[in-house]
Amino acid sequence: MTATTLLKRRIYMSVFSRSAYLPVVWGALRAYAETQPDIADAYRFEEPFFLPEQAADPAARMEDPAVFAMSCYLWNFNKNMAACRQVKERFPDAVTVVGGPHVPDDATEFLAAHPYVDFAIHKEGEVPFAELLRALLTDAPDFAAVPSLSWRDSDGTVRRNPLGGQLPRDIDVPSPWLSGLMDPSFDAARAAGYLPTVLWETNRGCPYSCTFCDWGSNTLSKIRKFDEERLHAEIDHFSRQEVAAILCCDANFGILPRDVALADHLVANHQQSGFPGKFVTSYAKNASDRIVQISSKFVKAGMSNGAILAMQTGTADVLEQIRRSNMPAKNYEKLAARFKEEGVEAYTEVILGLPHETPETFARGLCRILEMGVQDDIMIYECCLLPNSEMGSAAHREKYSLKTITRTYLPDDIEQVEVLVEHSTMSRQDWVNMYLFGAVLQSMHNRGLTRQLAVYLHTEELMGYEDFYRSLADAVIGDPTAVLGEAIDRARTLLWDYLNSPDIPNEGKVASQPDMMERLAAWVPGKDSWLIYEWCWAYVQNELDRFYRELRAHLESVGVKCDERLEELLRYQQARVFTVADTDTRVELFNHDWTAYFRDPSAGLKPGVHIARFEAPAARLR
Repeated sequence: MTATTLLKRRIYMSVFSRSAYLPVVWGALRAYAETQPDIADAYRFEEPFFLPEQAADPAARMEDPAVFAMSCYLWNFNKNMAACRQVKERFPDAVTVVGGPHVPDDATEFLAAHPYVDFAIHKEGEVPFAELLRALLTDAPDFAAVPSLSWRDSDGTVRRNPLGGQLPRDIDVPSPWLSGLMDPSFDAARAAGYLPTVLWETNRGCPYSCTFCDWGSNTLSKIRKFDEERLHAEIDHFSRQEVAAILCCDANFGILPRDVALADHLVANHQQSGFPGKFVTSYAKNASDRIVQISSKFVKAGMSNGAILAMQTGTADVLEQIRRSNMPAKNYEKLAARFKEEGVEAYTEVILGLPHETPETFARGLCRILEMGVQDDIMIYECCLLPNSEMGSAAHREKYSLKTITRTYLPDDIEQVEVLVEHSTMSRQDWVNMYLFGAVLQSMHNRGLTRQLAVYLHTEELMGYEDFYRSLADAVIGDPTAVLGEAIDRARTLLWDYLNSPDIPNEGKVASQPDMMERLAAWVPGKDSWLIYEWCWAYVQNELDRFYRELRAHLESVGVKCDERLEELLRYQQARVFTVADTDTRVELFNHDWTAYFRDPSAGLKPGVHIARFEAPAARLR
């Protein structure tokens, strides 16, 4: 190490995450800053803190820091603030800088609450961070000239500079991956026992302005592209580094025609070398046939479990309230049909309790998704308010009378999320009921306990999805002596405890309950993370005969006659269900070809003696 190197001002950065994702934010900031000769001559970027175990006391790992920078989001904000406080206490002259989506656009209250933070950078960080580093080299820094910066002037008043410094439409900056800057992070992750997982951008920007999301606002909306040749070279680099998974940070992968070629390259490398292993992304919201083409490639290569259609709600009025009404429901119906043709499982994401949603519209919307043909899985998430989302603004909170709770994100962690649990059309009781209805539908339909029955009743116009699942949910919510009712009753108690107690985490509700975990450990050994609907599924799986007897009685009670055909269908439905302990193949005789029927219900149900073969699934739980 030369004397010149030692004299350089040291820059440290924390990029903590839940799973040791490689710190590409650090790499991107460094790669750009070091294109400026004066900055490269004056500063030395130390290796970043990104491993979970480094979050405890990063200040102890520093030597004479000139700058400590932090990239902040939900999963690391409180850790970063704790680290920043420690750094300021130990090194008072160090300049502390925060950036990332969790830094409020109006930083006045934020900087008042965190006096150990000197500067906040908003939106895109490469240019503003470099300009701040340059300003700090002068005897009388002109912070007012640094774009997208919030800072305190000499009398303590917080100033917010105009946004600026956005990289151009064709983003021409050095790749932190190809330049070798990230290689030590690969080595550090492996040495700590983590499989390399990279965060990868092919473009920046989001043309949509969904009110619950901070993505469109944070990336200034217009889509800007990284060089295509660079991206293909990065794919090859990821393969050489034997990357276990790529988490694509694009807001809308597949929105550009060139994304097909990128997918082809990823798949070709995976088939040749096994790497990259998995590819996880957010597909274009206003999905097209291109999304079917791309996602099918990843599924068939074993790089993805299926395609996700991010609908967020099946209620048209709610779509308007959250600014997603430009995404027609008919598009999803066409896509679901195309995915089925390709043999690709299609999932959809729904947010619980959005403004203008009610228990009735929520249930109807979920069942409308089933009618669209999205049968494989509906993933339901709680609505969390983000600092820079429109829904998190004071105006939005007042307009919809939003009421929230703040909970830790994960068990034994300090990160927190703000969860929407009440608004002008939803009480807390409604929130619980909506949650429980979702648990019934997910555990019964998505997990296959009643899916074929529901499809048959809907197809034959005996009972629609909404009537079937609402009547079933009403019955079990009101009868804690039924097997599904017992599971729902325990879940209801847990949800009310969650609403009233800050000790129950947002993710890990079930894991926080010793009695539930004790039963689950006996049923499904080795699984630590459980969702509420998975609890209901596991509970019923251990009482299958009783459940199907009660299900038959329920059908009779709502006017569905259990004739010979329906009795056989109930037997077929139960035969399809494998408990976690089951491994043997089953073969049964039926008087109708149910397997062909559910492959294509429009062809009708064919009578005659038919053999049905039931294979235990390779994976029972995701």
